[in-house]
Amino acid sequence: MFTNEQLKQFIKGKVLGEMFPYDTGDEHLIISYLKRIKAELEKSLPVRCEVEPLHFGSGYASYMQWFVYKTDMLTRKEREKDVMEEEREGLIVNISMLAPVVLIGKGEKSTCYVRGEWHSGAMTSLAEPQQLLISPHLKELYENLQRLFMKYNYGILYREDVEKQLPFKANIATTFREPKDYLVWDAIFYWMD
Repeated sequence: MFTNEQLKQFIKGKVLGEMFPYDTGDEHLIISYLKRIKAELEKSLPVRCEVEPLHFGSGYASYMQWFVYKTDMLTRKEREKDVMEEEREGLIVNISMLAPVVLIGKGEKSTCYVRGEWHSGAMTSLAEPQQLLISPHLKELYENLQRLFMKYNYGILYREDVEKQLPFKANIATTFREPKDYLVWDAIFYWMD
């Protein structure tokens, strides 16, 4: 999908793309564009889309992460008096800030409330190619997300696009893999904290 030279440019943080807003290289325009996609998503389907803070609140991430789930896939469990846990199963969408491409994989999120106030939470990160294999009960949501992103001229990356070893030596400041284990994935989707 990408040449070695393009992958090297991504590692350096260079934005590549011929379509708006990637052709501007302006992160703020890309974020505004994604807000329109999110609004359309939430209007057109019975879903919630939770957006992680830009760069996960610290460091630098070459992508934005959304957690999308059907509203009927939220379960609430009372653990003990005044302690409520919410669990959601859905899809994680990693949207590259460097090129108009996305990864879509399965994920889970849980949140704990004590006396009605947020106490703690956890979410799976989309970091391994195996996560791009979608469970049958999430297939319809997955296909809807694919169509929406393709409507806005995004390419969908699949497991076979990103699971190959990176074909050259590189130094990627990522928290997910060691240099000897870098995948093509790591050149496009990386987070350095």
